[in-house]
Amino acid sequence: MNKKEQLELLHSRMIEEIQDYAIILMDRDGTILSWNKGAEKIKGYKEHEILGQNFRLFYMPKDREAHLPEKLIDQAVKEGRAKHIGRRVRKDGTTFWGSILITALHDDKGEVIGFTKLTRELPEGQTTD
Repeated sequence: MNKKEQLELLHSRMIEEIQDYAIILMDRDGTILSWNKGAEKIKGYKEHEILGQNFRLFYMPKDREAHLPEKLIDQAVKEGRAKHIGRRVRKDGTTFWGSILITALHDDKGEVIGFTKLTRELPEGQTTD
């Protein structure tokens, strides 16, 4: 294995095996493309259940009605990233306080091609990171 292949393997394992943070790769529309063990632990979905779904499903109904997920994507496009703390929904319908960071990913021409989304579960009622 050459250095580049070793680095790519370490990088993918780093993301995959982190369990205290949900690390999600999304396309330009917020469709989930990859999912780590932390995302499975925090959100309750197995990878095969969630790939191809839109990240909107993690938001409370009132936040979806207010178009919060779309506003966060728009902010990440304009500013490079968006941060938010609020209640999120797990697969089983329970909710948790989560701190999220959405970061825009760019191609060589500077065009947004997707996003990474990090989520950290916060202790109940904590509203600061």
